[in-house]
Amino acid sequence: MQGWKKWIITSTLAISLTSSGFLMPVNADWTQSLYEEKKEEYISSGVKHEQLLRFTDKGWVNVNVMRINLQDNFTSLDMLFNQNGLGTKARLSELANQNPQVIGAINGDFFNTKGAATLGPIVKDGELVSTPYYIPTQMAVFNQSKDGTPFINYWASEIVGIMNKRSITFLKIGSINKESDYGDTAILFTPAFGGKTPALSPNLSGAVEMVIEDNVVKEINYAKEGTTIPQNGSVVFATGTFAALIESSFAVGDEIEISASTNPDYQSLALAMGGGAVVLKDGVVPTIFSHNITGNHPRTAIGISRDNKEVILVTVDGRTASYTGVTQKELGEIMAYLGAQQAINLDGGGSTEMLLRPLGDENKKIVNTLSDGSERRLMNGIGVVNTAPQTAIAGVKLQTQDSNVFVNTSRQLEIKVYDKNYNPLPVDYSRVKWHITGAAGTFNGNIFRPTAPGKAAIVAEYDGKYATLEMNVLDQPVNLKLSPNKLFVDKNGERAITMTAVDGDGYSATLSSQDINFEVPQHLGHIDQRGFFKAASQNGSGIIKGTFKGLEAYIQVAVGSQEVVIDDFEAVNGSFLSYPAEVTGTYEIAPFPKSGSSAGTLSYDFTTTDATRAAYLEFNNGGIRFEKPPAKIGLWVYGNEGGGHGLKAKLVGADGTAHTINLATAIDWSGWKYVEAPVPSTLKVPVVLERIYVVETNPLAKGTGRIYMDGLTVSYPSNLDGTVPQVPIQDARNVSESPKGANSYKFFAHGAVSGIDTLLDQMAVTKLAQLSNDNAELNVFTSTLDSSLKDSLTKTVVLGDGNYTAVKHKNSLFVQLDNRKSSLRESNVQQWTWFINTIKAAESKQIFVVLPKPLSFSDPLEEKLFKDTLTKAKQEKNIDVWVLSGGGSDFTVTPQNGVRYVTLKDYPLQNDMDIFTQLKYMVFTVNDDKVTYEVLPMYTK
Repeated sequence: MQGWKKWIITSTLAISLTSSGFLMPVNADWTQSLYEEKKEEYISSGVKHEQLLRFTDKGWVNVNVMRINLQDNFTSLDMLFNQNGLGTKARLSELANQNPQVIGAINGDFFNTKGAATLGPIVKDGELVSTPYYIPTQMAVFNQSKDGTPFINYWASEIVGIMNKRSITFLKIGSINKESDYGDTAILFTPAFGGKTPALSPNLSGAVEMVIEDNVVKEINYAKEGTTIPQNGSVVFATGTFAALIESSFAVGDEIEISASTNPDYQSLALAMGGGAVVLKDGVVPTIFSHNITGNHPRTAIGISRDNKEVILVTVDGRTASYTGVTQKELGEIMAYLGAQQAINLDGGGSTEMLLRPLGDENKKIVNTLSDGSERRLMNGIGVVNTAPQTAIAGVKLQTQDSNVFVNTSRQLEIKVYDKNYNPLPVDYSRVKWHITGAAGTFNGNIFRPTAPGKAAIVAEYDGKYATLEMNVLDQPVNLKLSPNKLFVDKNGERAITMTAVDGDGYSATLSSQDINFEVPQHLGHIDQRGFFKAASQNGSGIIKGTFKGLEAYIQVAVGSQEVVIDDFEAVNGSFLSYPAEVTGTYEIAPFPKSGSSAGTLSYDFTTTDATRAAYLEFNNGGIRFEKPPAKIGLWVYGNEGGGHGLKAKLVGADGTAHTINLATAIDWSGWKYVEAPVPSTLKVPVVLERIYVVETNPLAKGTGRIYMDGLTVSYPSNLDGTVPQVPIQDARNVSESPKGANSYKFFAHGAVSGIDTLLDQMAVTKLAQLSNDNAELNVFTSTLDSSLKDSLTKTVVLGDGNYTAVKHKNSLFVQLDNRKSSLRESNVQQWTWFINTIKAAESKQIFVVLPKPLSFSDPLEEKLFKDTLTKAKQEKNIDVWVLSGGGSDFTVTPQNGVRYVTLKDYPLQNDMDIFTQLKYMVFTVNDDKVTYEVLPMYTK
């Protein structure tokens, strides 16, 4: 046997492991679940990444873990903050990329979103970069001593001060390197904060700044726009009695001495970073937390193993349609489950983030799901540093973006090579030897071009190491899809086009732009080799045509837009509104314009409650009305006092449907900035812009502030011109067949039949009963069945009535489930385990799953699990699987990954109908070799 063939059969992957399975549920206990997937992979010497995805009775829990072996000589932790100064927040990716040896990181401490200040201390290499900013017994600290020992504690009160040797005056420092508008304090700013001190807050009537260089007072001035911080000195920013003490007892030329003491001693620490409450102490979750952020949220935590030899960095996703997040108590339970003995809660919510360098990769990537959809600017984080030297090759990874590919198209393969320390190594594709079984094809560099269909196993041999990749080579497509099918692009802009072909069983594969023949009107632009449409420099519209293996698809394109200023904020246009009532503020027109003579100013006070807070500009007369839907809405915003809060707008369609658009995730910029957001195309016109508002969900992000707004603008896209030809799709199963054997039969299928209250309805019911009784031996109705029809049917009825059960008919299994709440879990969680076990145990030739409502789960991951379960039955057992769901406006059949999803039309959708074109039914013919169907008219002319 050839070496590479033997390797396919016998190898086990010790470096990376993926597993999945179904578990029995235990109510409200994240450690017991309906389903789980676990992946783990070493990403460097001493660091392992794990992902644990669990589906519980409360939803999905997605946990990412980095395990840090502190005994590894090449691995260490590092305190991350902006090297240009603490005064500037940065994204975690920016913080991590400051040091190329950082191979992973998580977000860090809670911080003041209004200014540059963490709530806890920062120590780096024995330097006290920043002091705590809180009640010491409330917020815990993660520490690591210089000998490498990690520990979590609550810092005792620190003492920082400046002694004037001339006047023997001691000035107590309230904090180090923390921006504040507190009216009676002294803050020491060092070069670690940045080049200058913060500008004087408008909330302060005045402050004094004392410049110290080489332990000598150089200047004493009133604070204004910020003072340069000497590289060999510091600046004291003082207000209230502290400012008065400087003015009375300090003078230029005075020699001073700065002292600082902390418990633990900061000089003994390699690093320290503040956080929230201790969520696990000696392996036990506290019954009362010193600081508790209630509710389910995204979470970040650091844990320490019992022997202090491992640090466990963890993120838990939340605030998405699938991931709801966890409570602090559940976070503590997760940390205990992962093996931590001690653990601390860090900043969560929109800050929760983990990034790392995957095995074999040169670059780091974000591995968790960000709740805001993008990175938040942070104050600090914890980085994982690896300094392991490069060694001999240890392994190879082989991957591709899509493991499905059509015959005679191309697929790019990517090889990742790593050494014995898990460092990435450069790849020379000329040294790769390619092997293939199960299908046929050719290789050109790293491009695979299959020439025959089948289940292919591709092996890459590189310097004696092997990696394998399974690919599904598809034969003939029946449908070509170009997405989006309507494209609005700015002049000289570009948009990616997704090109996909689908075969007769619903298996799809992405295509490259080289696989498709495109016809693009010259005045619109062109499609480049990346598959991007690049627009021309002038407005225009037209239709792009794509052709692949005799199939056609079209995209309507509009280039350019018309921008209209709908409010210039020159006159009063709205009023202030808040949520909840405790939030106070104002809205008024002020002489501080971006253009013209005035702007709108929205001020707010978010300090009075921990609840979600919002300050609204509510427009006059019920809002600004648009008779045609704009593509985007934007405005100029002055953000100096925005406090890092979000900026949103509320739109309402003609049918009352409300939609919120995110103009800015965080108002964290200085000066004027134009922000905009797309308007959902699903909103029915006329559309009304009711309000623009500042919002904050983080209970710790308290503060007062204001924003200025000007130049509210809408963009209307160019009109779409031309008619898109309708491309029919032929389904090989949509044919008339006769039963062929003893186990063959026909069954009748329809959606709900209800509201039978007219003569036409009664005629239709009679006809339905006649057609079923004469032509079928089984009936399937997805939901409500009017008694007049039910009583007229002479054959067995399978009814999607909200129960979950299974009915065997010959070689077929009919599985009834309840998705009336757009979710199996929310409708009845117990049916999930039953469904999984029923499908696993099925020995039928066919499975028909009956759902009362359309197959559109509120939880995308739950819908994916549902579909994956059925696809697995199709692929592993060769069962012909169909899903019949009700609630449709017509009869449709959509193949997807081997399963056919059928939408059945309900009756009646309206009383005024054409009986020849709108009254239809479906009949299925079930034979052992295949199932076919027809959509037939109830009446023919």
